[in-house]
Amino acid sequence: MKFGLLYEAQRPFKGTDIDWNKLYKETLEQCVLADKVGFDNLWFVEHHFLTGFSGSPCPEVLLGALSQMTRRIRIGFGVCILPSHHPVRAAERAAMLDQLTDGRLEFGTGRSNAYEQIGQGIDPRNTRAMWEESITMIPRIWQSEEFSWEGQFWNVPKRHVLPKPFQKPHPPMYLACTQTESYDVAADKGIGVLSSATFATNILAEHVKRRATWRPCRSRRSSARTSPTSATA
Repeated sequence: MKFGLLYEAQRPFKGTDIDWNKLYKETLEQCVLADKVGFDNLWFVEHHFLTGFSGSPCPEVLLGALSQMTRRIRIGFGVCILPSHHPVRAAERAAMLDQLTDGRLEFGTGRSNAYEQIGQGIDPRNTRAMWEESITMIPRIWQSEEFSWEGQFWNVPKRHVLPKPFQKPHPPMYLACTQTESYDVAADKGIGVLSSATFATNILAEHVKRRATWRPCRSRRSSARTSPTSATA
């Protein structure tokens, strides 16, 4: 079993009185300590507009700092909200982080919720299809010398997208799963699962049963991985 920390960058908010500088510096200090004492991985969420819940709208900034402050621990997006980002930009940022960490990056993905999506001008009805298109594009971007794409939501003329990731063929990829059908989607894509440990035990039991059916799929798609046990900070 592996152990990790999932960070929301969370504090009790009182209007605008929160000390953001202190919050982020304390978070980085905790992560450096986690690296020293033997935790296996760190994950940072991406959330927007959620006063009182999360102050982590740009996890890649914190992950970039930690790439130079840690030596052993793996660091991950938990998750990158794909409908909020152009797939080329998401691929570029993740590849740079993978290079800076010498291959310690984990790339979790998700869709977020209607409140955050509407606040960014995104139609919640489109986010499943947007995620599907983006998750198809990103590994191809990483593995192609030249990449081009014509899709429903994004079009990219032939371009060299740089850099490429340190890990080959690319960093491990995951889908955040809070609904039963999401597990089937992850299995179909051959990617791992990021799942909350706060589900009711009867729901977790059902997920465990479904997870057991993935083993043949994993043997065919070596990139499929499941998330380690994590605690929220």
